[in-house]
Amino acid sequence: MMGFVRNYVANLAAVATGRQPARPLLFSYYVTHRCNLNCAYCCDGDGKRFKEDPMPELSTAEAKRLVSVLRSATDTLDITGGEPMLREDLEEILEHARSVGFRTILNTKGIGLESRSDLLRLADVFVLSLDTLDPVSLGTLVGRPRETADRILAGLHYVLTHRRSRGTSLVLSAVATPSNIQEVSKVLRFAMENGIGFHVSPEIAGTAVNPALRENEGYRRLIDEVIAAKRGRKGVLGIEAYLNGIRNFSAFACHPLLMPTIRPDGRMYYPCLESKHAEIHLLEYGSYRAALHAARERCGAIPQCRDCCHIFCHMALSLLQRHPLAALSEARHWRN
Repeated sequence: MMGFVRNYVANLAAVATGRQPARPLLFSYYVTHRCNLNCAYCCDGDGKRFKEDPMPELSTAEAKRLVSVLRSATDTLDITGGEPMLREDLEEILEHARSVGFRTILNTKGIGLESRSDLLRLADVFVLSLDTLDPVSLGTLVGRPRETADRILAGLHYVLTHRRSRGTSLVLSAVATPSNIQEVSKVLRFAMENGIGFHVSPEIAGTAVNPALRENEGYRRLIDEVIAAKRGRKGVLGIEAYLNGIRNFSAFACHPLLMPTIRPDGRMYYPCLESKHAEIHLLEYGSYRAALHAARERCGAIPQCRDCCHIFCHMALSLLQRHPLAALSEARHWRN
C-alpha cells in the first residue's frame, strides 16, 4: 500500500494550507451499472438506482487498459457497480489489476459466489453488502423473493468458510435505514463474533440523508453501539470522527479527489459521482494526471459541500485525511 501511504502524506501539505488534496488514495471503478436486485436504498446521487441509468461498458481489453492507466497514480483499486459479478470478465479484470500491482477491493452482494471462487483469491478485500441476516427482511430490502436472499446469505457463508485459505479479508458493509436499524445491529455483532470487518453508512436519498434518520434515537443508539465496538476491538472501519459525524450528521470538508470515480464507459466523474460531470475519458488522455488537468480546465473549482453525502466513501476518507493520528491507528482495523 505504498502508493496509498505516499499520497496520503503528500496530501497533508494541501490540507494544512487549506487546499483540496488531489493525490488519490484509491480509485473506484464502476465496471457496470447493471444489477439483478432492486435494493430499496440504492441511489446514484441523482435519485435513481444505478441500473436505471444504463450505460455502455468498456470491453475487457479496454477495462484492462484503464486499470493500467490508473495504476500510475495510486495502488488501491475499488471495483463496484451496479453488481460487478454480472460482468463475466470480472476475474480477468481483477487478475490484471493484481498483476500491475493494485491492492484490490471488490464490492458485491455475492450471489453465485460458490461457482466463481477465484474472486476470493483475486480480491484482497471482499466487501459484502449486507444489511440484515434475516432472509425475509433481506428479501424485502433487495426487492426480491426469499430465495434470492438465501443465495446472498449462502455467499456470506462461502466467504466465511474459504476466506483464509484464499487470502482475502472480509468486510460487511451495511446501510442503515429507518426500517432496519435493529438488523444492522445484529450484522455488527455477527461481524465482531466472527472476527471480520464492518462498516456502516446512513441511507442517502440523492445527496442528503434520509430525513427519518435525523433525530432518530434508535439510529443514534446503533451508531453508539458501533463506536463502542470500535473502541473495544479491531474490525470496525471509519475513524471516530466519521462515526460521530454520521451520528449527528455534522458538516465536514469533503475531499472528493481522494477517491476518483470512473463510470462503466471509462469516463471520470469530476469532482465526484454526485456532480454528474463526466466529460473526460481516461483512455483518451492516457494518464490520470492529464485527465484531471482537463477536468479542472473544463469544470473549474471543486464546490464546498459541507452538509451532504454522509457516506463512507466520501465522509470517512475525507476525515481520515484530516486526522493523521487517527489514521495511524486505523490500520489495525483493516487487519481482520
